[in-house]
Amino acid sequence: MASESATKTKKTAPAPERKKVMSPKDIFRIPTTAQIRRLESDWIAKCDPNWGQVLMEVAGRGAAEAAFEVWEQRNETQKGSVAIFCGRGNNGGDGLVVARYLHLWGVPVHVWVVGNTKGRGAQADQAMTTVESSTNRDILKKMGVEVRSFSSDLSSNFFDTSDGKQLSSSVTVIVDALLGTGIDRDVDAVFMHAIEMINGSDATVIAVDLPSGIHSDTGQVMGAAVRAHGTITFGNVKPGLINHPGAEYAGDLRVIDIGLPEAALEKPTIHLTSVELVNDLLPKRPANSHKGSFGYLLTIAGSLGMSGATMLATESSLKVGTGLCVLATPSSLVPHLPPKEVIYRPIAETDETTIAPKALGDLEKDLDKATAVVLGPGLSTNEETVSFVQKFMSKVMDRSTEVPCLIDADGLNCIAENTKVFPEDAKHIVITPHPKELARLLDESTSEIQKDRIASATKAAAEFGCIVVLKGAHSVIADPDGNVFINPTGNPGMSTAGCGDVLSGIIGGLLAQGVEPFDAAVAGVYLHGRAGDIAAHSLGEASVTAGNIVESIPDALLSIHDELVSDLEAMFEPM
Repeated sequence: MASESATKTKKTAPAPERKKVMSPKDIFRIPTTAQIRRLESDWIAKCDPNWGQVLMEVAGRGAAEAAFEVWEQRNETQKGSVAIFCGRGNNGGDGLVVARYLHLWGVPVHVWVVGNTKGRGAQADQAMTTVESSTNRDILKKMGVEVRSFSSDLSSNFFDTSDGKQLSSSVTVIVDALLGTGIDRDVDAVFMHAIEMINGSDATVIAVDLPSGIHSDTGQVMGAAVRAHGTITFGNVKPGLINHPGAEYAGDLRVIDIGLPEAALEKPTIHLTSVELVNDLLPKRPANSHKGSFGYLLTIAGSLGMSGATMLATESSLKVGTGLCVLATPSSLVPHLPPKEVIYRPIAETDETTIAPKALGDLEKDLDKATAVVLGPGLSTNEETVSFVQKFMSKVMDRSTEVPCLIDADGLNCIAENTKVFPEDAKHIVITPHPKELARLLDESTSEIQKDRIASATKAAAEFGCIVVLKGAHSVIADPDGNVFINPTGNPGMSTAGCGDVLSGIIGGLLAQGVEPFDAAVAGVYLHGRAGDIAAHSLGEASVTAGNIVESIPDALLSIHDELVSDLEAMFEPM
């Protein structure tokens, strides 16, 4: 997988051989909006100028089948009706195809075309913006299905029929086909009113391709957005359906195959991490092995009052199978650390019991043996400690044969003082910032980072030349070559102190065992989230602590190796 971002470890390190394990079958692609549009336009040009009509037909029929299932579930005794709200573009055209099939299958449908119109009522202009959507509007009218207009007159009510009767009590399913993947600015007044009315309904809401008002690449809400119970998306999952807050608005996801070929490998190349991929990435344990077979991890961490962070990181690295873990921490803290399967290395400290610059000399022997390094948990931003981190980066990490290194927490805050300390070739370095830490590194605001998490992670990876894990709901992992993975595991219960230290230990432990840096980041983030999910299932999200996540790592590993229950199936379950 990380073939483009792979870096060899130093020849003297006793690490297991690093290998490339990703194959195309392992990858679940998530093309960007621009990539999908190029794919569709190229495919239409290759097949036939009218092929767009075929794609709309296949997509609309697939969405209609899903809507019919939901309608049957909602109306086991008394059948209600389906309200379908269409924009004037191709997304609206998909909705008109849905209306046609539901009508043919005997489902009562009510169709509205939304947008700025000329005139009112039956005389309102219903001009569509594409040939395909116009064709489907005309077909629907010829079948005798009333297609009504909704204008910017905010007194209009979707649930008023032409004879003045209210439909709100009989509509049990709403199909949202207002806006598709093209939205790049806040929705205007007429669409905002439509979205508010849909969200205020008691009906089950199904979004066509993407909930209207969600940016298809970033997942941001563009002024207002439909809150769908489920989304039927076509061809490929869109990044905005995986990134928050779009993921919350999408509900359950179902992907409809509409007959498109695979998207070209353009940058950024975005993927969704699957359990099958992670199973391939995790290191295997041969029968004829010893502790030296599974790496030597050096963790440089800790300051007065922050020893908990150091223990969470080192214990996590042991839980993922690291052969030997050495914790280098301020010397006066060592006598107070618990007896564990960790080797404690007392190093030089400052007057404030943080790591001092001269500690570099105390680390030379361990650095010669280490197959990976973790730097940062509980480190503090003491002025002298900042100097230590800067020297460590320039004197240790800048070696062409250096071991892989994970940098987190205060390690990143120390580097933010001078990001030029990143070596020219930093593909052996993994950084795991949360949004605020990445904002400091890029000299941006946290809101700017969160506005487009994929773009922020890829920008940092390119600027610093390293692997970037942007933590948060559905963490983003990016390498300098434009490869991106979005992680599907984890839950709100993991918003707790020490959770990031656990992640540092997991990824560091995988690095120590010879897993390539990008692979270790992808697999480690997934494993971390899965352990958190197991802990939350047992304890409830509110009661999860970082220690619970550490304790759940063995169960997470077992579930990945033995069960191989696909997360794609779990995410895209029927509505």
